[in-house]
Amino acid sequence: MSFSDHLDNFIKQREQFGHQPNRMQKRNSYAVVDATDQSKAREAMAKEQEHATLRAEQETKQYHQRIRGRCVLPSEAQAQQRQNETRPADPARIAYIQQLKKDLKLKKYSTE
Repeated sequence: MSFSDHLDNFIKQREQFGHQPNRMQKRNSYAVVDATDQSKAREAMAKEQEHATLRAEQETKQYHQRIRGRCVLPSEAQAQQRQNETRPADPARIAYIQQLKKDLKLKKYSTE
């Protein structure tokens, strides 16, 4: 049986039984899933945080910012920002830590 005969048989079978979807097409199709309880709760919390910001501004007549889900005044936000600032790295401490790492590597290779 030649290749052309084989191809003709294949085409006849495909026409007779109809074209079936490829396995890759099935695998890549996505099912539409309803929102889960967790996603609904997440959306509700986000909406409530937005409303809380607006309520805080209306009650105090001052602008509020949201930081990690909390409504704070700009002065409070600046205080938190100052508190979170990091110190510059101490070069002596960095050199000390690198020396400790080298010592540990030497000990590790000398015991093996």
